[in-house]
Amino acid sequence: MIPERGVSYYGVMYPDRAERDFDEMVDHGCNAVLLAVSEFDWWFWRRNVASLISAARDRGLRAYVDLWGWGKTLAGEPPSPFLMRDVDHRQRAASGRTYHAVCLNHEGFRAFLREGIEGMAAETAVDGFFWDEPHYANWHDPDWACRCPICTALYEEETGEPMPRELTSRVIAFRERRAVEFLGELSRAVKEADPGVDVIVCLLPTQSPLIGITDWSRVAAIPEIDVFATDPYWFHAGMDRERGLEFFKATGERAVELARKHGKRSQLWLQAFRVPRGRERELVEATRIAAELGTDSLFAWPYRGGAGSILASEDPEAVWTALGEAYRREAG
Repeated sequence: MIPERGVSYYGVMYPDRAERDFDEMVDHGCNAVLLAVSEFDWWFWRRNVASLISAARDRGLRAYVDLWGWGKTLAGEPPSPFLMRDVDHRQRAASGRTYHAVCLNHEGFRAFLREGIEGMAAETAVDGFFWDEPHYANWHDPDWACRCPICTALYEEETGEPMPRELTSRVIAFRERRAVEFLGELSRAVKEADPGVDVIVCLLPTQSPLIGITDWSRVAAIPEIDVFATDPYWFHAGMDRERGLEFFKATGERAVELARKHGKRSQLWLQAFRVPRGRERELVEATRIAAELGTDSLFAWPYRGGAGSILASEDPEAVWTALGEAYRREAG
């Protein structure tokens, strides 16, 4: 059995409408939900965010919050109002071009995140915060970030030499130090606001230096982090069934073992978006693999296979049915 089973949820901000969806999640074997809350959502729907969390908890769902797309340094599709207002502190590539993401070393951005964390912890009954795929901008591009004035000044202060334009071993180490410190600061802000609230970090299922985190153990070792997660999305990677399930198992095994080593709980993610028609049963197979690995938590992104969204699976209903089958079996 997998103790915790959930899905991500967004797009509905009226609690009485969401209640029906939460009931459906429970019927499908869920006992947790991740509410993807964008910067706009928290500004515009602040009171309703708190009500959504209460409504989920009233139905027996643990309610977590994903700071969805905040600053575009945490993953997610929504635009970032902070990024629109503060155009001077965007991440810069080695070539000098500007990326659409806030520099994670910008103190104004960190203060903005801390304020959001403190507000949600004080005004809602949230069970935990979720750091979603923290990364440097455009991590698929060798034109790496960030080489903005803040980062170059910090690098020179720490190393005593100018930051090169090449992604050297010293630059890789510097970027990783700063990324880990960033996650540590956010996690401490949660615990200072409410020690009983969980902190979950979900790392991309690769250790590319372009992302900024090559050594997962450094993140897993952060004392304030309670759950270590990763999301080995094999459909997104263009893998067939055999390679995809092997990738899910190998990546999941590494994450579960690392979490145990550092005294954390583990969490794995299933891709329920853009699932090709006819391959929905692979989610059932992956759930069995996750159970065999002994993961503490299994989530799927998103609810109902992303029906009607840019992330919609080819047959969202079949995806949701497969997840319900898999989750109900793990619920016992």
